[in-house]
This record gives sequence, C-alpha cells and structure tokens, in this order.
Amino acid sequence: MRVDVVERLLEHGAVTGEAAEDTSVKLALQNFQSAMQGDDSLFASEYRGNWRVSRAGDGRGICSGNVSLSFKEKEFGRNRGLYFQLIQKLIELLKGAGSPEVLMARLCLVSAGKGESSPGVLSLGIELEAVGDNGDQAALRWGLGLVHLQQALLFTSRHLRQLISQKNS
Repeated sequence: MRVDVVERLLEHGAVTGEAAEDTSVKLALQNFQSAMQGDDSLFASEYRGNWRVSRAGDGRGICSGNVSLSFKEKEFGRNRGLYFQLIQKLIELLKGAGSPEVLMARLCLVSAGKGESSPGVLSLGIELEAVGDNGDQAALRWGLGLVHLQQALLFTSRHLRQLISQKNS
C-alpha cells in the first residue's frame, strides 16, 4: 500500500445510487467500527459517510472513503507525540499491505476541536483509496484495505499501550 502524509485531505461529496449501496463496503465499515469500539482499541473512529466510486480516465474504477480517528482517552487528545508515533507506526505497517499501484492511504493530522470548548484537540484523518478494473473490484479492494488499516490500528494500540505504561512506571 502506498502511504502518504499530507497537510490536508480533500473533501469529496457522498455518492448516491447503486454505487453507494455496495454491501462489501458497508460490511467492511461495520467491522471496522466494531473493532475500533472494542476494548483492544485505543481509538474512536468516525466514518465521514462520504465514500465514492468513480471511473478513472482509462476506464478503471476508483473507490475512496475517509475516516477520522482520535484517542478514546481525552487526556491523549492533545498529545502530538502520541499522534506522531501513531502515524509513524501506521506508515511502517501499511507499506507492506497490498500493492502500491492499487491501494493508497493518505494520513493527515488535523485539529479536531470545534470552537473554544476543546482547543488543541487533535484527530487523524485517513483517506483510503483503491483502484480496480471496474467499480466492483475497486470497492472490494477498498474493503480489504480497510481490513489492513484495522489490523494496523489494533497492533498500534497494543504498541502505544506499552509505551504509555512504560512512561507511567
């Protein structure tokens, strides 16, 4: 998988119609959300609901979608160091997952605090994109990419828990 760290993620509108009803994408998202809500995960995720399937100029299908990720523990929400360790570990783990020609992840650290109530709170924006010979193949690859992301995040949760417990000892 190709992994890029970017300054900001592009905003894409939601796709409606048949493409937006793809069951493989819906199932992958449900599994991802369940895993992120589980006890093994340090993270809370929010799917932005704006995944899309489109056609590239050469006729291939492209499927992409965005997820916002933050730490469940509010005390870690402002810790840039933890977010940088998260990004570093995700790059390391995702680079070996899937082909960089057909699967890409863009990572972006963003300020999550809306207004004065939570200044300095951060989140990690993730855009996952997959390319296929057609829209169905792209959607299937996207779902597989989301599974890779899920596994990388669960592994990273264990890694960061160890780092946090070492610092607290």
